[in-house]
Amino acid sequence: MSRISKLNISLVFVICLLCAFICCGASADEADTPVSYTETPIYIDGMLSCRGYVINDTTYLPLESSCAVLGYDFTADYDTETKTLTVKVEDIEITVCEDDKYLSANDRYFYLPDGYIEIDGSAVVPIETVAKLFTLDLKLDKQLNAYNLDTANMALLVNGEDFYDAEDLYWMSRIITYEAGNQCIEGQIGVGNVVMNRVESKGFRSTVKGVIFQSGQFAPVASGAIYMDPFEFSTICAKMVFEGANTVGDSLYFQIGRGNDLISRTKTFVIKIDDHNFFM
Repeated sequence: MSRISKLNISLVFVICLLCAFICCGASADEADTPVSYTETPIYIDGMLSCRGYVINDTTYLPLESSCAVLGYDFTADYDTETKTLTVKVEDIEITVCEDDKYLSANDRYFYLPDGYIEIDGSAVVPIETVAKLFTLDLKLDKQLNAYNLDTANMALLVNGEDFYDAEDLYWMSRIITYEAGNQCIEGQIGVGNVVMNRVESKGFRSTVKGVIFQSGQFAPVASGAIYMDPFEFSTICAKMVFEGANTVGDSLYFQIGRGNDLISRTKTFVIKIDDHNFFM
């Protein structure tokens, strides 16, 4: 059976479930769960197809049922010892661990801002991540006030080796390690965001390496630490930055503490994460 046929059958099945859901008017409060969420309809190619969950302004989809609705054969296994869910879809392996705030798929890494979330026995992930996993065009339909996933170019994501620019990853992983390797995941991503924001800013160099080596900007360059090996987790954070994770908005600067220094006096404070204050 073709994937399109599978998709059509899956859509009919899920729509039937949705009809029951809409008629019942079920609410999150009625489903005995500690997670606070609201339900939202999700469309695929303009057809009402499944439900999503809005948590802290982020829309989530169940990982396993997303595979099914899109017509993919998959296997799922949960390791109780490592608390890790592994979903295999054709030649990719998707893993998400209860102790982590990211999802991995063939050496690609995606930030989970609210960590591992389970609703009705299913692990849910941000809809943007689902769109990337299956190469879907994601749009918010203002008339329907709901997301629509376009499957015209649907395909499984390319692996990390082919996706990430090797030189950019080389330097980004090192600047994150030696500026914020002792910070939380949000802080490490934030340092990477500052580098990328500078790449996009006219006041700085236009490449990752150029920004990092711009005179007088980063202490690890002056100390020589930038040439040392990066931490494994900082490399993961660098990959999440290249996937679009952002924890500090448009920040262009960061430093430890806030005082009467030039940055504190002349730049707009954005957020404090662990030891670092971020400014724009």
